[in-house]
Amino acid sequence: MQRRRRVHPVYLSMAVVILTLVVTSGCAVPGYSERDAMLFEDKIHTEFKAGGFSPNSSHFTGGSGFGVRVNYEYEYGMHFGFEFDTIDDVEGAMFVETAAESVVGYFDANDPIAIRSVGERAIGKIDRRAFLVNLDWDVPLSKDGNLPFIRYGVGIGGLMANSTTSAEYLADIAADNVGNVPAVAVSDQFMFLLRPSASLRWAFADGAFTLLAEAQYDIASSEVRIDIDGDGDSAGDLDYGGLNGFVGIDFSF
Repeated sequence: MQRRRRVHPVYLSMAVVILTLVVTSGCAVPGYSERDAMLFEDKIHTEFKAGGFSPNSSHFTGGSGFGVRVNYEYEYGMHFGFEFDTIDDVEGAMFVETAAESVVGYFDANDPIAIRSVGERAIGKIDRRAFLVNLDWDVPLSKDGNLPFIRYGVGIGGLMANSTTSAEYLADIAADNVGNVPAVAVSDQFMFLLRPSASLRWAFADGAFTLLAEAQYDIASSEVRIDIDGDGDSAGDLDYGGLNGFVGIDFSF
């Protein structure tokens, strides 16, 4: 049975608030003239960064990876660009049968509802691939261009969760279906991703390169879909969000 997913109204509200803050921030930050405080203008920036991910869901542990961002900086410190990052080997908790599931034949192939009832516990690990369009804003901490500055903004795009099915879960299914084991797999998931971010940056060599430390918060959720002999259906919703932390370098020209 297919279900139409709806974007949670809280996520839509957060997106509106974040976009409004980014767009209006130049008028809201006191103490300097935006044009006088500009650090760079009309440049292409390319970022390379590495870091890790800390998930919201207690099912997963953290993972590590890298990211690349290319953006164009225009007047008043606004940046528009694109970002790709990947976090690999976000491990799921080991699957352990409950008392009810330990009954012989619980995961019988003739009972797909029982097979899917485990939900997120069927996921052994995921590899995350994020693709975003970003809008960011520079906030200098001083008119002195040699001091660090803050950049904050928001990214909107998609998250691909490449899922690996739990080996322990598959073993229990095989034990309950001797001689007639169904093909069971957790499907990869593609979902909407909203990512507010903030970073501390320090430019050197007249802005030719910049050291950065960035925090990002992923807001994303999706169904867990489990395929049984090609028949995929929902096994419940899962929060794929969490906190990313990156350090890296930004080259500009």
